[in-house]
Amino acid sequence: MVSKSTRAFRTISEAGDELDLQPHVLRFWESKFPQIQPMKRRGGRRFYRPEDIEFIRGIKILLHEEKHPIKDVQKLIRIRGAQSIMELGRSVESASKPKDVQDTDLVPSRIKPVIHTPAPPLEEPPKQEPPTEKTESSDVDREKLQSALERLKSLKSRWNEFK
Repeated sequence: MVSKSTRAFRTISEAGDELDLQPHVLRFWESKFPQIQPMKRRGGRRFYRPEDIEFIRGIKILLHEEKHPIKDVQKLIRIRGAQSIMELGRSVESASKPKDVQDTDLVPSRIKPVIHTPAPPLEEPPKQEPPTEKTESSDVDREKLQSALERLKSLKSRWNEFK
């Protein structure tokens, strides 16, 4: 089967195939969600725009996957607007498209600034010599603890920047 362009209009059966929904479900959702307004030609044949498909995909996620009742989805649309439902449908659709490995960005955008800042060099722990006196041992332990504390503070500040 030849696939259509993402900007092409879809018949009700094509839309149903793409969204894995029966045509009667699409017709029912049109009655419950006035934002779904496919173009109708003579004879009542429906043609769904790409925006309609994205909106319906968002509705499907909310109703079928997240199991929200229709009334809750209608209320969500009144509060947040139809655009938020379209964005939900668009994000899922773009995530499901196959991509080449070189085109796939595996690093989330919220992490990129942290990755690209160089980490402070870790200090090598001082070589340990057997303590000759008790005071020397406590001084070495104190230095180790101080060094570890500084590294932890550095990691904590980097973590806070990351969040």
